[in-house]
Amino acid sequence: MSKDLDTTKAPGSPPDISGRQLNVGLLAVLAGGLGIVKTAQAFPRRATGDFTAASRILAPYGVTVFGVDSSGHDLMGFGIVPLPTTEYSQIVGTRARPGEIVPCVKTSVFEDDASFTHFHPGEIVPCIKTTIEGHALATHEVFDSARRGINPCVKVESEMRTGGVLGAVEVTIDPGFRWGGFAPTCSSLRQPAR
Repeated sequence: MSKDLDTTKAPGSPPDISGRQLNVGLLAVLAGGLGIVKTAQAFPRRATGDFTAASRILAPYGVTVFGVDSSGHDLMGFGIVPLPTTEYSQIVGTRARPGEIVPCVKTSVFEDDASFTHFHPGEIVPCIKTTIEGHALATHEVFDSARRGINPCVKVESEMRTGGVLGAVEVTIDPGFRWGGFAPTCSSLRQPAR
């Protein structure tokens, strides 16, 4: 993610999504298929205007909204150029009581830190969580709600260095955790930086 603003447009102007849109029928013809291409129709015709209006409203917060047809289904997306003191979070899940969501996936970005969490279906208990801290440390955790609840069974921490070079890696496995009868022979491994 870049923190640089797009200087090719005037501030507050709507996003140009025309470059992202591709007529699926034309794509089918170019690919050699002459059959009928069916696309999802969840977005009404006025949706482009709605996305443009939403983008104008959210532009001061670094957010643009777009919706396109993507290989036969609708795609709603958000482009974000983060503001220095603003955290951006997204929750995708199923509806619960009015106004509530049972999360399936939660993402969060604040300055140079980011996290992605996938939850067990129907529960607010993590399944997998990946966190990036300051573009320098990546942590990947795996959870088993039946055995450890919100404490990870497996944790991998890896140092991230400039240029995509991997530094030290540490793997920690809960000694009481078993994969279908398989028990790990050690609880921690550490690969020093090269």
